Amino acid sequence: MIPAAFEYFAPQSVSEAIGLLEKHGDDAKLLAGGHSLLPIMKLRLAQPKVIVDIGRIGGLDGIKADGQKIAIGALATHDAIEHSAVLKAQCPLLPEVAAVIGDMQVRNRGTIGGSMAHADPAADYPAAILALDVLRGDAHDRPQAQ
Repeated sequence: MIPAAFEYFAPQSVSEAIGLLEKHGDDAKLLAGGHSLLPIMKLRLAQPKVIVDIGRIGGLDGIKADGQKIAIGALATHDAIEHSAVLKAQCPLLPEVAAVIGDMQVRNRGTIGGSMAHADPAADYPAAILALDVLRGDAHDRPQAQ
């Protein structure tokens, strides 16, 4: 199927991308690798009026450890996560998950940012991320149930 018409932007910086998202609000969707968004657009399950392609913004593909935290950029591919020495040493669940996502073509182009942005319950990363409790911060910072 052919997706509905949309306006396409390819910002060169994070600030430019944020500006486009602020300007277009809920009418805009981010495009990272495209393996999550494009199929649902082709089926017309999503019909964004604006696509903001962050794929050309440098520096969003890194995987870095800094003390107690690991930062994974939105453009980090499944392949990069699978083969990351940092993740294999400090968070082996994510490389194990990445290794079984789709096929080689999907792992080479698909990104964690796109996968997490769509939060498909049948996808691999959302359950792993929840199991790691990384999105909510340190458990000691949260109020405890009484």
